[in-house]
Amino acid sequence: MDWKAYYDGELREAKTRDKVRQWLCAADDAVASSGLVNPRTVFSFPHTFVAASGPLQAQVVAWLYRHGFKRVIALGVLHGSMIPVAQAAANEHLSQEERLDAFAQISGAFLPTDDRLPTPFGRLPVQMGYPLPDGVRMDRQGLLKNEFSLDTFHAILRLAADVYDLTPMPVIPVYIGMTRNPVTGAFDTATTVARWLRSQWDEETAIVTTGDVVHYGSVYGSEVDGASSSQLETHFRHRLDLLLDLAFREGQIERAFQMSRNELKSDQREILPVLAKLFEEPVGDRSEAHIEAFKLSDYAAILETSQPCLVASALIAYKRRRTD
Repeated sequence: MDWKAYYDGELREAKTRDKVRQWLCAADDAVASSGLVNPRTVFSFPHTFVAASGPLQAQVVAWLYRHGFKRVIALGVLHGSMIPVAQAAANEHLSQEERLDAFAQISGAFLPTDDRLPTPFGRLPVQMGYPLPDGVRMDRQGLLKNEFSLDTFHAILRLAADVYDLTPMPVIPVYIGMTRNPVTGAFDTATTVARWLRSQWDEETAIVTTGDVVHYGSVYGSEVDGASSSQLETHFRHRLDLLLDLAFREGQIERAFQMSRNELKSDQREILPVLAKLFEEPVGDRSEAHIEAFKLSDYAAILETSQPCLVASALIAYKRRRTD
């Protein structure tokens, strides 16, 4: 499945621009009437099909412009299923040396080399977050060529500037590769990326991220049990709450990673350790995550497979836990 072409095609459909405008106007009114949320919140939005993810992404974009941020760091998923070197790093049948060599190539964070990103609604300016430490690098290998996880967000961010009659907000796209060493299980890479993000996170800069945090169905390797859609939604909402508590309230990143990978099949599993460590300062501090919206979106027709074939469209707020 060429997901990059699929989502680009959705955005270019005749009625999509008007739909996105409507979502942005509704989201802007909601943000204005509810008051501004904590600017040190990291919002996570889905990158499912536009009818499911668009309204949620519009809420995040409206918050960014309403708050008056000067730039946004957007953490994207780097889908390893499309990248041979990522598959090699995860392949338990290869030698440790081969896996570690692959991990060195795919680990950490990758930034695009473009200074402006094309979207169906115009070009979006890109800023770079220099200096770049080891573990954060420009994409010189072409790893981002087919990556799509931030494409819809970039398009909505660009269109919002026209809707709100503002200068387009510059984005720093940061695609997160592998952050857990597949041989040792260490999260040193996640720590390095989190420290760099913290150094870039000032009052004028927002951080957002994306992730489709549940995939369910035989096409995703799930054991389908015949539960109804409503039962599955309740079940996975509960399991996601548990996973987020493990990662953020309890700091059990390894358990959360394994649950994310094996049970929920979340494509945000490599980003979660970075987010958890982003808030770990001062040392020992803990963060929390709140699910603001959650729905399972049906992908059976898109993938031309049998039901159930479900992907979560979720809006999540990550932030430091209040101690007062």
